[in-house]
Amino acid sequence: MQRPDREIEVLRRHNAAGRARAKTIYAAGLEDIAFDALARSLNARRTVSCRRVMSSNDIPALIPTLSDADTLAWGNDRVGVGLLKALRAGQTIAFGDTPSSYEWIPSKSGHIVVCEESEELAQVIAANYAFALDAGLYLIPKVDEDHAEDLLERFYKLQDRGTDTSPEEAQALLRQDLLSLCGSIPVPEGGSVTFIGKLPYGFAYPEHPTTHLFEYPDLGCAVINGFAAEQQRRPAAGVVVLVDPGATPAPEIQSAIDLLEARHAFIRVYQDRAANVRHVSEMLEHFPYDLLIIATHCGDSSGYRWTHQFKDSEGLDRTVVTDVAVGFAHTDDPEILKVGHFFRFVSVDGVDWTDRKAKSQMYVGNVLHDFNRKLGEGPSKFLPVKKENVGRVVGSSAMMMSDSNLLFAQHTIANMGTPIIINNACLSWHRLAANMVFAGARAYIGTLFPVLSSEAAVVAIRLLDKHWAKPLPIALWSAQGDVYGSSLRRPYVVSGVFPQYFHIDLADHPERIKRQLISTLKGYRNMLAGAETLNDTKRVTLVKDIVKIFERELDHFKNLDT
Repeated sequence: MQRPDREIEVLRRHNAAGRARAKTIYAAGLEDIAFDALARSLNARRTVSCRRVMSSNDIPALIPTLSDADTLAWGNDRVGVGLLKALRAGQTIAFGDTPSSYEWIPSKSGHIVVCEESEELAQVIAANYAFALDAGLYLIPKVDEDHAEDLLERFYKLQDRGTDTSPEEAQALLRQDLLSLCGSIPVPEGGSVTFIGKLPYGFAYPEHPTTHLFEYPDLGCAVINGFAAEQQRRPAAGVVVLVDPGATPAPEIQSAIDLLEARHAFIRVYQDRAANVRHVSEMLEHFPYDLLIIATHCGDSSGYRWTHQFKDSEGLDRTVVTDVAVGFAHTDDPEILKVGHFFRFVSVDGVDWTDRKAKSQMYVGNVLHDFNRKLGEGPSKFLPVKKENVGRVVGSSAMMMSDSNLLFAQHTIANMGTPIIINNACLSWHRLAANMVFAGARAYIGTLFPVLSSEAAVVAIRLLDKHWAKPLPIALWSAQGDVYGSSLRRPYVVSGVFPQYFHIDLADHPERIKRQLISTLKGYRNMLAGAETLNDTKRVTLVKDIVKIFERELDHFKNLDT
């Protein structure tokens, strides 16, 4: 079968268009504080006129032909297809009250975007994404939330013992279920696919390179992060971090060092005892890396079932049951450990929190907000009335470090950067893919079910060596083809826009790191001064700890110069 390489040309065209500098930015739907922040940021390095769009009368004729173009009459559904159709024809679009025609948009480039027909905003983003890549657009029915969770759980338990179904049979059944949800997708011969939705649909299409974008949360940011990172004068993947706590054999770590050092990358390695929860957590959030590779065990951890009883802010008696996973990190004080938690709601006032119908019929009120607020006051002030042990906290996706479990909960990563992450661990796609993309990862590669250390090493090495110059989805597809051949076993899934690459620029990486550290440290020192002025003790303590992290890092890189 012909391997698709036309995405390379699509990306080149997209990049060329993206290099034109905007002279005026029109912003709609932003609050005053957000609009002011946008204007300041855009004008930090160049002069850009920023204008508010408050109504349709404020929308300029950005493309001269638009005002004279025909209008596409469209219905009240399948808005993504209508929008892409109008974009390609240079038409305006008018939405009516009747159902839209059932049609799909063929591809011009060999790539097709497949989007669940659920959120209209997701369809709008999908249409613009497809337009940028000359891709087709095909809508599939919305998948029921319970059915989606059941399918993901079946992936998680794929190799559990004690069932009458072999892993091979379970994989075949999962593939068939995914195919039935998608219908007959018109993928061009030798083509590729971006799936937008909740599920890893690409598992069902091993004959095509695929990538995935989550419709929620922040689909638009995920698309922007991926495209922006591939523009000229944007940092490539020159700053690399490798994490190997020694929890499992990981020969790919040394291979990565050898391969990436030869490409002139700056490489930092957290290995054995250095790969502890504290150091890796601090690195994940604050160090400005471009590429992160993790090799360890991953999966839902054991934990506790806590029952809390309290009066909420409306004076109602409430009972909240949660499953809790915990992880511990050392601090500068040898007598104090920092405790990380992952909470999963089990029930509220006796109602099973996985029962969507029952939840919709109960009065929720402020109970969840009040529960989280009370937790924030500290565990010693909000004690459970009952504690039990549980064997698995569903969704915790704990990564094993040298000293404890790391429970990823960061809202930003890589010093507010947009890195590529390869989490080469068992079950590492569940929860962590969506959470790390939400935190800023422009691409994330993880696994749907357990993998052997030997196969994990080969896949990672093939990505960084034989298939280095290919778009990430094609590189992963090729690497899995090398390892698994014609087998249905395809544990790895990539999330992120399709046209992304591994590449390393020849640059002074330590100097770039140092500049970023200096800039961010200045911001946190300003934040600290503001918190001290407001006598916000809790925030002062938090920001002081972050300032110490950046001061240590900056001292380290200054010492490299001497």
